[in-house]
This record gives sequence, C-alpha cells and structure tokens, in this order.
Amino acid sequence: MNILVIYAHPNKESLNHAIKEAFLEGAKQAGHITHVCDLYEEKFDPVLRSFEKHGHESEDVLKYQDLIRWADWMVFIYPVWWLKAPAILEGWFDRVLVAGFAFRYKKILKYIGVPVGLLPCKKAVILETYGGPGYGIWGYFMNVGWRRIKNGILKLCGVNTLRHMPFYSSQSASPERRVVWLDKVKKMAATLR
Repeated sequence: MNILVIYAHPNKESLNHAIKEAFLEGAKQAGHITHVCDLYEEKFDPVLRSFEKHGHESEDVLKYQDLIRWADWMVFIYPVWWLKAPAILEGWFDRVLVAGFAFRYKKILKYIGVPVGLLPCKKAVILETYGGPGYGIWGYFMNVGWRRIKNGILKLCGVNTLRHMPFYSSQSASPERRVVWLDKVKKMAATLR
C-alpha cells in the first residue's frame, strides 16, 4: 500500500512526533511504502491566495495533489488546538483539496448543487492528540474539529473509509500509557489494506 502521512506539529519532542515514528515503523514492518509531508519542516504556506483555484495552483500544491493521487491511504497526525487542527493543516486543506481536484458540484436544481467527491478510492486515518480528557457526551459536542474534518472535508471529497484514533489527556499521560498508545499505532499501521 502507498501511504501519504501529513504531519502537522512543530515539536520533535512531542507525542505527535512519537506517534508519527511509531506509525512509520508499523507501516514499514508491513511492507507499506510511505511518504511523509512534515508541513512545519517543509515550511508549508497555509495562506490561500486569490489567484489560486483549480488549474492555477502553485507548484507546492500540485506536488501534494500528485502525492494524493499516488496514495492509497492518507494519514493525518496532528494536535487539536481550540477544537481544530493547527492552522498550517487547515490551510493545507484549503489550498490542496480544492474544487475540481478533490470535489465538484453537481447541479440538481437551478441554484442548488450537491458536492461530489473526486477521491472515491482514497482512505484516511486521523491520529490526533488532545491536551484534555474525552468529555463523554459533552466531548462529542465539543469535538467539532474531528466531525468537521471527517464529514465536511474528507467525506465531501469522497473519502469514505476513515479510521480515527484520538489520544486524550496526552500532556499528562504516563510513560507507560504512551508506550501502550504507540504500540496501538504501530499495530494499526500494519493492518491497513
């Protein structure tokens, strides 16, 4: 399997970095081919420019779109800040998953259209860390970020196979707990088909 990892965390000492490394190790052991896009290391510019639209993308955007075409799985690894992904990843969604590449609108009435995903054979994994605990039913309503990425971005683009692995209270997790999490990530990476 070809796996594209989109990684969005600035700190190499973070749990997110350890999750990325564990995922890559599990994928390698399973014989998967991986490519990592470290958005901070690559200094990805998250700002959408007025001239950018389908057919007028910048070279950096075209590179990511080619990688998406190559990939069987997209894996997103990031922390949740203020109920959303970091701005650099939000900007990646804005600039890379554009109309004409990732989705289009199908007109159903004169002024009404429905989105049609153009990435129907893609699958995605979301690995996200939270500083706070999972808040039960309150957490469901507070977790707008995950639901928005799942439904408002990935499913809209035709990505229907999704795996989600949240890591709650990550800043206060014991070393033993982190080992369990990283082992779980490694095993999950090896099972992607």
